[in-house]
Amino acid sequence: MGKDLGKPVILIINFGTLNEEGMRDQENIDKMVTARYPDHEVRWAIASGVVRDGLKKAGQTTLFARKTPVMNLADTYADLRKQGRRDVAVQFLFTVPGSDGTDDLMMAADGLNVEYGYALLAPPDNIARVTKALEPRFSGKDTVTIIFTNGNDTVPIRNWPLIQMDRYLRKHYKNVFLTTLGGKPGVEAAAADARKSGLKKVKYIPFYFVVGKNAIYNIMGDTPNTLKSKVGLEASIEPGLAWDKKVMSIWMESIDWSLAKFSR
Repeated sequence: MGKDLGKPVILIINFGTLNEEGMRDQENIDKMVTARYPDHEVRWAIASGVVRDGLKKAGQTTLFARKTPVMNLADTYADLRKQGRRDVAVQFLFTVPGSDGTDDLMMAADGLNVEYGYALLAPPDNIARVTKALEPRFSGKDTVTIIFTNGNDTVPIRNWPLIQMDRYLRKHYKNVFLTTLGGKPGVEAAAADARKSGLKKVKYIPFYFVVGKNAIYNIMGDTPNTLKSKVGLEASIEPGLAWDKKVMSIWMESIDWSLAKFSR
């Protein structure tokens, strides 16, 4: 089915990935978005120059089975202007507001009418809603559940939604915690509480849309600084957010919100 060129373009901005696991995550997200918005053109902008250069070196100029072009944000805007498109709904693939790189990506879009969506945990109510969506993946009485993501050492305010989510988990669930690599709430408190629980096993849930090799290693690697080593329990790992339909549906509400602005 052809796209309605009168409808806004949906533009997803992600740092990008070079590993197969992350590419599968990206493709699954793309399938969900294109299925939810079948009449809209969906484009991606890859923010990381390292990723774009790596894809180019590998001879890869498109993403996904549907062959969407690999471009940075400026080139994507230029391409849309060339096509005569005007309305663009930009959606960042971020879990928390103010993620590193957001400011640089908010570049001028001369000649385009751009509306920006919000990060997954930006609305305060989404902390409880996302937690509830993840609840079926929490372990039973015999296993600790630890949600793992990146924190921010340089801009502490960016950690606030993650701190709130950890507090919510601790208040409403037993032996379910959130940890961060860098920033707050950090790793040590959850690792200590997991050991104190008396349970023998732990399940890790990566709180990333795209889970790369580095994230998996930071959780499951065998060196002393990994989460698995610090917790010291028999460990398993779940897929990331790209495969959680309920969480992805909450994230796509931001696209709904942006698209609605064009009809006002």
